[in-house]
Amino acid sequence: MKPLVSIIIPIYKVECYLHRCVDSIINQTYTNLEIILVDDGSPDSCPQICDEYASKDNRIVVIHKKNGGLSDARNTGLNICRGDYISFVDSDDWINEQYIEILLKTAITENADISIGENIKTNGNLSFKEKRNYTKSFSSEEALLYLFKKNHTAFTISCGKIYKKSLFDNIRFPIGKFHEDEFTTYILYYNAKKIIYTSEILYYYYQRTGSIASTRHPWDVLDYLEQRYIFFKKNEKKELLPFLLPPLCWQHLCAYWFEYKNNHSKAVEHLHLFQKYTQEKSFSKVPLFHKTFLSLFAKYPHLYLLCRKFPLHIRKEF
Repeated sequence: MKPLVSIIIPIYKVECYLHRCVDSIINQTYTNLEIILVDDGSPDSCPQICDEYASKDNRIVVIHKKNGGLSDARNTGLNICRGDYISFVDSDDWINEQYIEILLKTAITENADISIGENIKTNGNLSFKEKRNYTKSFSSEEALLYLFKKNHTAFTISCGKIYKKSLFDNIRFPIGKFHEDEFTTYILYYNAKKIIYTSEILYYYYQRTGSIASTRHPWDVLDYLEQRYIFFKKNEKKELLPFLLPPLCWQHLCAYWFEYKNNHSKAVEHLHLFQKYTQEKSFSKVPLFHKTFLSLFAKYPHLYLLCRKFPLHIRKEF
């Protein structure tokens, strides 16, 4: 019996892109699919487009719900999906016709809990050099180190992968947060025994102005950096902490600078947290560049405020 793969697609105001996305899914070479279209209260023609697809393909399940955001839409799909494996596709992206076939075959052959395919960022025109493809397996610890040291997009985002459904037994995406992938991906890697990666480009990641992915939300960034550091410290993953501390420290410094102009008590709070993190035992193993400047700014925080006044092109040299 072929495994059932559930593909969850959150949908909101993407009528210009939805056909391309859904067509790429229904035309997969692997056909034992449950395709879950979650209409997140979209005010355009997306609800009707979803219903039209469902009337033509009995593998498609449509859920119409009030708008709750990307995380809520994904969670709605997770709550009803029946697949042995799960994959997420954003509704303005699309996938290679062999996306599921290749990722599933690799997962089964390698007995992996997560199978990752390479992606390409595109404005709609696909052009990339052909290259020799390879696969690489990771233990949980190796995948986490790679994620935090390289910040490789294919490892960071929730899309472009298939997961054993059991990984999501106690995990859902955080409601009301941007960068929702960053709050969950590391926990999935932590719970997985084996992860397999293929360099073959299987996921087409559409870049458009105004999308969630094109917008930075610094307070949510600080939130997930804090949460993941606390998570791995609590779980005694000491080898990861030197790679988690620098971005967390820099983000608290940025918050200190931002609040210094608006809310002095908040600024002092972020400064104290930043200085506290530079006193952690793991800070001694932080890469030298970060350790040097972070130690300097911890001792002389007003020097950091002075540096922020430099023109952007000068600050980028740091």
